[in-house]
Amino acid sequence: MLRRIKRPSPAMVVACAALFAALGGGSYAATSIPAKSSAPGKAKASAGSSAADQRGPRGLRGPRGFRGLRGPIGPRGPAGPAGPAGPAGPAGPAGPKGDSATALWAVVDSAGALARNKGVASSQRLGLGDYLVTFNQDVTGCSYLASIGGPTTVNTTGEISPAQRTGVAQAVEVETYSSNGASADKPFYLAVFC
Repeated sequence: MLRRIKRPSPAMVVACAALFAALGGGSYAATSIPAKSSAPGKAKASAGSSAADQRGPRGLRGPRGFRGLRGPIGPRGPAGPAGPAGPAGPAGPAGPKGDSATALWAVVDSAGALARNKGVASSQRLGLGDYLVTFNQDVTGCSYLASIGGPTTVNTTGEISPAQRTGVAQAVEVETYSSNGASADKPFYLAVFC
């Protein structure tokens, strides 16, 4: 024989309603039902207007508690590792050709004659191992780089020292020496960087 289920008492009904309200039903109702107001444009003015209502239950962000959440729920976590690099893009167009490192240079043989040059007005042998190279512009504010070597395919040993020619703004004086430091006629390369 089936037992008859007792009807819940009013206290049980009130307790269940209170439990439902505590679990979120009250928050939903407070933000969903418009407040009564005598002014026609202020029907929802009091619904969800406090800071606690804006945060929702337990400080969650959003105007409606658990419903319609916006923004982060908790603190932001640490950034993850960087992803792999993407593929290289297409190469851009080539730029214009730049100027040469120097526009002033000379290749001089052991007799002082120019073999090849750029920007040189003249060259001459002044004496044993002493040469003068005159350029077509002022080179007093420039740097001089010289090395022993001639216009032929023969390698030459020795020493060399370039310097600004005293009293001549366009000229560089070059002195050449044997490997033991004695003055000697040697072919050389001279470059001027301005």
